[in-house]
Amino acid sequence: MKVFARALSDRRVALVWWSIGILAYCGIIIAFWPVIDGNDEFAELYADMPESFQAMFGADGFTEFTTPPGFLSTYLYSMILPFILTGLAVSMGASLLAGEEEDGLLDLVLSYPVRRRRLVAEKMLSIVVAVGMIGVAVVALLAVAREPVDLDIGVSGLAAATLGSVLFALGYGLLALGAGAWRGVKGFATGTAWGVALGGYLLNVVANLDDSLEGVKYASPLYWATAGEPLQGNLPVEYLVLVGLAGVLAVWTIAVFERHDLS
Repeated sequence: MKVFARALSDRRVALVWWSIGILAYCGIIIAFWPVIDGNDEFAELYADMPESFQAMFGADGFTEFTTPPGFLSTYLYSMILPFILTGLAVSMGASLLAGEEEDGLLDLVLSYPVRRRRLVAEKMLSIVVAVGMIGVAVVALLAVAREPVDLDIGVSGLAAATLGSVLFALGYGLLALGAGAWRGVKGFATGTAWGVALGGYLLNVVANLDDSLEGVKYASPLYWATAGEPLQGNLPVEYLVLVGLAGVLAVWTIAVFERHDLS
């Protein structure tokens, strides 16, 4: 597990700052709840906003904006947290193989008796652990901060909703890792992952705007990450799609790196 430990150790400072930034944002959001709680003026304000604006944040969240689930869905789980965690996952995924190849470090690592598939597996594990740890920290912060502001959301609901964001981010982190294993170029890996992520987001927006195009939402990972009612304490079966997608990307990454020529 030396590759795994080194991958996390080399990024420990960055992970600390990512954690601070994400937790600070979550803390600020929670602090606004007493202002929103039961405030009909806010509900009317958002109800009067264009459908295109509501679709950007997940239209369902605006129907119950002044309730705890609607509030957290709109300001945290429908878009913000999934994409913030994606930023971390893609950054790691692009640097762990392609970044090290560009820096001339990958040849050195592979000169040791370590199989390529094990190398890739340990780097994947480092992404899972990094994103997962921040997800756990988010749940812990929200669980503690909800009490003083009377935010009536159970820990199981927070955990279920955060899991969706974590799985969403891991998919794009693995995509960046796989793209880097394929081409060996960090910029290509980053651009590929973010291009697919933004494309999927736009599909979700389009589906919310036009009922006749509702079917396109199934092509968007964001739909699967926010489907169901996780904030009610339910663990959506839709998450299995994200798990399956991550599995496919993991197998693909190992396969392309096995054939990748480092010369």
